[in-house]
Amino acid sequence: YETAMKLVRLIGYIAIGVSLANCNGKYEIEGHTQLLPDGTTLFLQKLTGQQFEIIDSAVVRNGAFTFEGDQTEPAIAILVPRDERASQYPPLLLALEPGTIEVTFDSVTHLSGTPLNDRLQVYEEQRQTFDSHIQEITRLYLKDYLAGQLTDSTFNTLKQAFEKEQQGLERLTRKYIAANTDNVTSVYLFLQNSFLFSPDEQRSLIANAATSFKKNPAIQKLSHMLSRLKNVAPDMPYTDLTLQTPEGTMASLSQYVGHGRYVLLDFWASWCPPCQRQTPYLKQLYSRYGNGQLSIVSISLDTDREAWLTYVRENQMTWPQLGDPKGWDSDAILSYVIQGIPHFVLIAPDGTIVANNPSEEELNALLASRLKRQ
Repeated sequence: YETAMKLVRLIGYIAIGVSLANCNGKYEIEGHTQLLPDGTTLFLQKLTGQQFEIIDSAVVRNGAFTFEGDQTEPAIAILVPRDERASQYPPLLLALEPGTIEVTFDSVTHLSGTPLNDRLQVYEEQRQTFDSHIQEITRLYLKDYLAGQLTDSTFNTLKQAFEKEQQGLERLTRKYIAANTDNVTSVYLFLQNSFLFSPDEQRSLIANAATSFKKNPAIQKLSHMLSRLKNVAPDMPYTDLTLQTPEGTMASLSQYVGHGRYVLLDFWASWCPPCQRQTPYLKQLYSRYGNGQLSIVSISLDTDREAWLTYVRENQMTWPQLGDPKGWDSDAILSYVIQGIPHFVLIAPDGTIVANNPSEEELNALLASRLKRQ
């Protein structure tokens, strides 16, 4: 018996020693790539608060790169190529945690080596199929739309295909988040993919999450926004905002709302690809209804004033333009519960909200039922 107890203690000491060795806070990223040429600089950026900050860099040599550092608590990080030739490739998402993290940065990326990265890899592999299908459907839609060849039949077919893929992505992402609310990956993926879930689904995910998830500052901010949704529901009065004009003066939404027209607020930014894709749609709406029935007011969340004004000028956005250089710290974000852009708000002539964040299809139906085409 005594010998057996000594053996148990010895095994326990070894286990404790291994555990301590694995919790020394040291991480190493061993990377390989056939996609990025030798000499390419990679930045390792860690999510601090709500922003990514560069904490290290490495140069690709002989198709390999390495990072080393200290990280006692897991954190979200991304690898970003600096080389302009590599800018077409999206950042590689990873969990920065103690241990050896193996990374393959190619057209198909791969993570392994530590618990959270193994989990992320399984999710990302499954997600890639949905993302690629959604991108192809979007490409086909834009091709026909911009060429003026989008028939009702084609639109309905693409819409059904898009909804099927998005529903699959929503189920996959919800399952991952619900199973991982005890770690940082679920917080990040929830915030990045909140658009997939209805407000009630978001509330449910938060309510059933681990305490650490609920206490995350970004989640608490989102919960506060969700509690304000009743303020932007149909028939509620719009919230006035004071913003910058292209000329550098200040203007309020009240200068445009309540003058006998419907007003479409378009929250966007010049750096936002989905916003860019909607520019032709807005020009079409302005041409179709801009005869005294509808005013469009675009509200830019660009922090780079010159980028904002250059995009407006080059794309001939001739309707009223306003901006808030505070970007995601804008009062508009909380006032209109904006979780992503582009974001539309349709306001009636009496100043009440008709729809908050309608889809293009919903907006088309609302305008067609209320306004006369030119």
